[in-house]
Amino acid sequence: MRNKLLTAIPLALLAVTAIACSGSGTGTTKGPGAEDGTPAASGQGTPATKHGSSETKHRKSGHTIVFKVTGNGVSKANDITYGIGANQSQDNGAALPWTKKSHTDDSVLLLGLTAQSDGTSGSITCSISVDGKVAVTNTSRGQYAVVTCNKDM
Repeated sequence: MRNKLLTAIPLALLAVTAIACSGSGTGTTKGPGAEDGTPAASGQGTPATKHGSSETKHRKSGHTIVFKVTGNGVSKANDITYGIGANQSQDNGAALPWTKKSHTDDSVLLLGLTAQSDGTSGSITCSISVDGKVAVTNTSRGQYAVVTCNKDM
């Protein structure tokens, strides 16, 4: 009986934690990259919405997340992996600077961004902004450098 109880307690705690972290079960996370914020060729422009239009949507709740990768002496990333929670996406061979904009109504944020430079010498920098404020930034240098930004909020 005691062994069953010792096994049941951690499993019950895990279940409660999973339910608490998932919210009401009706999450409205749009997923990473739901809104493509890649600037126009001129380097300026309005970020596109998830439907590809340049119309700006006004949101009253939730969080706006901006994932960004830039390079100094590096013009391309071999790969960029980014996401909110378990929703991860990847862009391969992306031109720098690279930006993705997303929106989530989740109250607990687990944000991640990892990028690898294309093999040229230089530096590659990642940053994650939440509601217009930089939450984390990091830089790596060298050929095939890997940079990671993670933030739990």
